[in-house]
Amino acid sequence: MSSDLSLDFDIKRSIILAEYIKCWGVPETRNLMPQNKDTDDSLTHKNMPVELYVFPGEDMDQVTRVATIGLSSCKFGDDKSCNNEMLMVLPYDVADDQLEVVSQYIFDVSNYIVNTWGCNVKSEDLISEGLVSVPEDWPSALLFDDPRGEPNELNNFYIGLQHVTLSWVVPIFGSEYDLIKSSGIESFDAAVTDAEVSLVEVRRDACI
Repeated sequence: MSSDLSLDFDIKRSIILAEYIKCWGVPETRNLMPQNKDTDDSLTHKNMPVELYVFPGEDMDQVTRVATIGLSSCKFGDDKSCNNEMLMVLPYDVADDQLEVVSQYIFDVSNYIVNTWGCNVKSEDLISEGLVSVPEDWPSALLFDDPRGEPNELNNFYIGLQHVTLSWVVPIFGSEYDLIKSSGIESFDAAVTDAEVSLVEVRRDACI
């Protein structure tokens, strides 16, 4: 990475990480996305690192947040900038016991967005089953949403001229994907409420 790009990334990290820490406290760990040495199909082949920060809850009853910094420094195939960072909110024990699995999942999703999706993710965008590798026993489709329940200052980050959006990654079942496609997100929200399930819980049953 050139010195100019390195400085840009350091500035971006400082701004976004400061907001994360203000809202969630000091991160417990940081992982770097591994580089794929065999092909160019990786986020880091353009020398832009993607970092994953883990923010644990205060006790066993709370959730753990896992968020990226650096996805928004990647470029799509048309050389346009990605303007997204990713957030997952998980039960404390899932993040604690399966951190490597969780990390790989988020990196796989990030890779899919940059190298296959090829454009910025918006709220209520969906990825169907079978397009991204998922951990065993997790729902295998994906919903991207606004970071519900989080402080408003985490919705967007303004870094120079770049407007970066934080997207909540929500694993969903194929039946839930079909419901959203056919009837909209409001119908899905109603089904979640009726079933009394939490979207944070990746070990849940389908709500329909």
